[in-house]
Amino acid sequence: MRIRRLAELTGTTVRAVRHHRSVGLLDVPETRDAWRDHTLEHVARVGRIRWLLGAGLPLFAIGEILDATPASVVDDLRSTLAGIDEQILGLQEQRRGLRVLLDAAERGHALTPMPDAAATCCAHMEANAPDERTARAIRAERDFVELACYRGDMPEGAELIFAHLDPATTVEALAACGRGLDAMDVQQIEETARHIVARMVTALGERAGSMARELTAGDIDKVHDLFGATSSHGRRELGEAVRRHLKAALGERQAS
Repeated sequence: MRIRRLAELTGTTVRAVRHHRSVGLLDVPETRDAWRDHTLEHVARVGRIRWLLGAGLPLFAIGEILDATPASVVDDLRSTLAGIDEQILGLQEQRRGLRVLLDAAERGHALTPMPDAAATCCAHMEANAPDERTARAIRAERDFVELACYRGDMPEGAELIFAHLDPATTVEALAACGRGLDAMDVQQIEETARHIVARMVTALGERAGSMARELTAGDIDKVHDLFGATSSHGRRELGEAVRRHLKAALGERQAS
């Protein structure tokens, strides 16, 4: 029979059959009347190839498996099965992620790795920005928080800070930053850092004590190292000051 008929009988395409032949999985049939005459043996072999492909085996492994004894392919089959199990876990994780995205989109929320509270707070702050310079400072904060959440550097429970921040107060602080951190002296930077940490503690409220017990110095260092790597000179100096005051506040809470 001709190649097209072979492809029809095995549920594949002429191109796929020719590819199987080109990689050595299928013998080249004899030529009769200027066309290649495929036999039942060719059809059966293509059927087996397609069956093994359907079971998840990669094409490069099928040649050896077709011509091997069952006992000799046990390790290959186990390895393939383990690979498929890993793919299934990955797909399940993607499915969960897509459900989260779908839920956010259906509720009209931004598609972002940030918690809802953080995304909502950033949106409110930008909407209340008194000028474009402040809006840029707010967008920079949002971009940093989003990156930290994507990387997994944002400590658990940090969304509670955003959930209880006063947007107007925070915009006021960011407006001061927007006017030029690089122009601040050491005293101004220290004062600004103290205010930032005080707002964090106030926003956490009763949760501050339990979060202090859960949060470690390493958690603080991780997020502030990222802040330093992505910020201008003035923002880095403020970030270092915030790190010091936050660790001090953490120590006081843990001691009490």
